[in-house]
Amino acid sequence: MRFFVLVLVCCAVLTARADIYKSVDASGQVTYTDRPIKGARRLNLGPLPAAARAAHSAQKNSPTREPVAFPRVDAGTQNRRDDLRRSILQSELHTEEQALADAVAAKKAGVSPHAGELTSSPAYVSRTDKLEGAVKLHRDNIRALGKELGSIR
Repeated sequence: MRFFVLVLVCCAVLTARADIYKSVDASGQVTYTDRPIKGARRLNLGPLPAAARAAHSAQKNSPTREPVAFPRVDAGTQNRRDDLRRSILQSELHTEEQALADAVAAKKAGVSPHAGELTSSPAYVSRTDKLEGAVKLHRDNIRALGKELGSIR
């Protein structure tokens, strides 16, 4: 009985596969999904080649989970790459800090109502929301850049 159940489970596993569907909308945006949607076509991916199955199996069983033929670089090359990345991120951080200062100044200048404008008017609310959004965006960008800079060795 156990053998029969084992055979059924193995057969089910061998026949199991996920279908992939590709859809392209009117603007050219491509979407891949595992569920059929209107206008999508099913991709025929065929069976996985034996070499790919072997590489996938080796990768799956690897304690580091690195691809089998993962490229390696020497420490000097990696340090140069890290230095370049740090330099680019610091430049971007400086640009974002300046943009934040400009956004804060624009917010200070733009939050006072124009002559005869009520603070509850749609134009005033819209303008202040846009200015607040700009300040928040630059603060979020600065936080993200700082996090990235902190992650560089």
